[in-house]
Amino acid sequence: MGKLKGSTPMRAAIFAVAMIALAGPACAQPATAFISTQPSGEWRANNFIGKPVVNASGEKIGDVNDLLFDKTGKIMTVVIGVGGFLGLGEKQVGMGYDSLTYTEKDGDRVIMVPLTKEALMDAPPFVYTEKTALDRMREKAGEMAQRAGEKASELTDSAKKKIEEYRNQEQKPSQ
Repeated sequence: MGKLKGSTPMRAAIFAVAMIALAGPACAQPATAFISTQPSGEWRANNFIGKPVVNASGEKIGDVNDLLFDKTGKIMTVVIGVGGFLGLGEKQVGMGYDSLTYTEKDGDRVIMVPLTKEALMDAPPFVYTEKTALDRMREKAGEMAQRAGEKASELTDSAKKKIEEYRNQEQKPSQ
């Protein structure tokens, strides 16, 4: 298939999806109704992730790091980050979505849990069993950083040996 004038990877992907959709009954999916506007009472995941989580006293005790949903699309688990600073040293704690409550304060949504920060810090850490592309990228970057550190250490050792060899040669009288 030749490149379309003015095509971009996104346009090419859309074109490919459209061609598959038009391929016929062999690929036909059940008809669904499209939703053109966000329904009242539904919230965007982007408005949860990163949001502070407070206790009943209004004290910030963590923030929402992730939302996990089941195959039907129902949010089941909220992963809250507690402790740490700017995400470093933070502990991941999972809670049932139903255990959180939501209110509004000054036009902003407030996510509340009926626990103290200490209770969350004492909770068992949450462990993911599924990796995202970002998780795999972070792992790869960590492996590459480790190899680079090892290579840098080898080069440093080699340079130290060479310097020592040159110094020893300079100290020997010429023959």
